[in-house]
Amino acid sequence: MKYGIISDIHEDVVRLKEALNILEEKKVDEIICLGDMVGFSVPYYTYWETRSSNEVVNIVRAECSVVVIGNHDLNAIQKLPHHKDFFDYPTLWYALDYDTRKMLSNNKVWLYDNDLPSCLSDKNKEYIASLPEYVVKDMGDHNVLLSHYAYPDLTGSAVEEIKDIPQLGKNFHFMSQKNCVYGFSANDHYEGVCYFTRENKGSIGFCESLELGEEPLWLHGPTVSRGEFHNGILIYDSKIRVMESIPLKSKTHRVIGEWIKFDEKGDNR
Repeated sequence: MKYGIISDIHEDVVRLKEALNILEEKKVDEIICLGDMVGFSVPYYTYWETRSSNEVVNIVRAECSVVVIGNHDLNAIQKLPHHKDFFDYPTLWYALDYDTRKMLSNNKVWLYDNDLPSCLSDKNKEYIASLPEYVVKDMGDHNVLLSHYAYPDLTGSAVEEIKDIPQLGKNFHFMSQKNCVYGFSANDHYEGVCYFTRENKGSIGFCESLELGEEPLWLHGPTVSRGEFHNGILIYDSKIRVMESIPLKSKTHRVIGEWIKFDEKGDNR
């Protein structure tokens, strides 16, 4: 089976359609969405006139066999993550004012102060609310854990970025509990694929392929949206266990200097 993998669409319906056209040309059997269908953050995106949360969700609902929820999806419907060992959210978190949430969060979770309202229909809000935080996907002779990010932060709601192998101890244990040899995620908008085993870390760029091997492995891939990172999609051939990284070739958006300085003080992506 060949699986197309898309993620981090962030209401960019133009690039979503481009991604699906490529997957159709590649004749994939199923398409998987790893979350963040919505969430348009100023100043990281510039497709103001074409952004459409409802069209993106409608397309994903029609085209994808598996969809998991991401942190921006949660924020759009004001729902807290179920797996949240990294932070004890206070009661009525979304009812608190920004300054209070900022103080309580202590820079542990995203506050989404630059996200514009997604203007989702009630039907699509209900759909997003129904999405799981992870799915164990049977791919024939092996299972894959599908999530927006690594356990315990399966939705990518925490500020901490996975950079080193020791950070993934709980994730590999969770994968083992679920009888999964691999874990596929997104969230960090990686320009290609970044992968981790229990002992090694590596990466491939766009237009490259990665043989996953037999040992447990967690990886995360690119964004579909046109933003400050080069965007793309993944194709996984489960028969030969090879992941291919394919670029969308959109021109990246450069964040202006004053916003870069603001971001360094703890702004979200």
